Amino acid sequence: MTGFAGCVGGVGDGSGGAIKIGLQADLTGALSIYGFWHRRVLENYVDHLNANGGIGGDDVELLVEDTETDAKVGGQVFRKLVQQDDVDFVIGSQSSGVSIATNPLADQFEIPYFPLGEAPSITGADGNRWVVRNNHSTEHAAQIAVEHGMDSGSKWTIVYQDYAFGQQYRDAVKAGVEQRGGEVLSSIGVPVGESDLTSYLNKVPDDTEVLFNALIGASSLNFLQQSSDLGTPGERLGAIASVEGVDISSIGGGAEGAEYVTMLPRNPGEHETEGTRHLREMANPSETDNVYLGGHINASYEALSWIRDAVSATDWAGASDHQALIEWFESGPAVEGGTKYPQGPKFFRGEDHQAFMNMFIERIDGGALTKLKEVVVDEPSFEPRADLKGQSF
Repeated sequence: MTGFAGCVGGVGDGSGGAIKIGLQADLTGALSIYGFWHRRVLENYVDHLNANGGIGGDDVELLVEDTETDAKVGGQVFRKLVQQDDVDFVIGSQSSGVSIATNPLADQFEIPYFPLGEAPSITGADGNRWVVRNNHSTEHAAQIAVEHGMDSGSKWTIVYQDYAFGQQYRDAVKAGVEQRGGEVLSSIGVPVGESDLTSYLNKVPDDTEVLFNALIGASSLNFLQQSSDLGTPGERLGAIASVEGVDISSIGGGAEGAEYVTMLPRNPGEHETEGTRHLREMANPSETDNVYLGGHINASYEALSWIRDAVSATDWAGASDHQALIEWFESGPAVEGGTKYPQGPKFFRGEDHQAFMNMFIERIDGGALTKLKEVVVDEPSFEPRADLKGQSF
């Protein structure tokens, strides 16, 4: 439980108590580029809030712990944030493994938890009443990708990294294609760390019209050049995670024409709004050599905005109000885009605590990611995997 359990009028009412936000940041390990940006944008957002009255008149304090992109460590740092640092809320890791391992701890300690991992089970079989995901699910992104990709053809081949990330996309894309009357001709698994994809690409059926890829690291980058060199059939479409944190101009000409589903275009000039300008100001990318995370950087920022709005809407004043705060999310709140929600308008489905939002399709053109279109989402893109709202506290 938080250190504010039982407090009356101490937090969230302008009386001077700090609202403490924990962050599970993947500062080292495979997802360190994500941890770097989530920490950076939240630190600057907290400074901005505190310079402008905090939340409900109370300052916000951010406490950051490194998960090392490891599920076991992620659970340990969650315990530290809750038991030693007395945080009120925790914004989670980008790692689905960390998110899934932490979910039961959120239930155990009755702490509202906002995981950034995208595995469907986070708000499904592995979810519980204390887990609220404002980030998209793999299932949501896959449905958006399929909706777009079916314009190029109904015969698909899926090339995926053979571990959880790729397997989730494989299953979600296959389901989406078949729901729309299409056919997945083949699903080709690539071991993690594989750099030469020639033997895998040679297995792609000749009549493939859409070549969906859910790959990471060297596999993802070499896929682009090698599929071009081999003349592999199919329009290339994938998840932005495959090239997040990568300088697109360094990939080479083989990347041209590849398309990705994303939360936000990376280049601010491709989708410039008051909200995206403010988000970029909070991230301050000009002061670092790290490549900007266009498609994911908003998730942690908006988690804090959701906490901010929930505290206000429920007159939250401490741990005794956690249940009311969760129930507010279960009422299905919706917001418009702006400086609090720079990614755009979005809404929650109360049943499974899952947010839905517009998505974007980007294409590599001239050695850069360019916005192809925005896909408007005004209703849930998939059925709930669990009734979290129906569970007991």
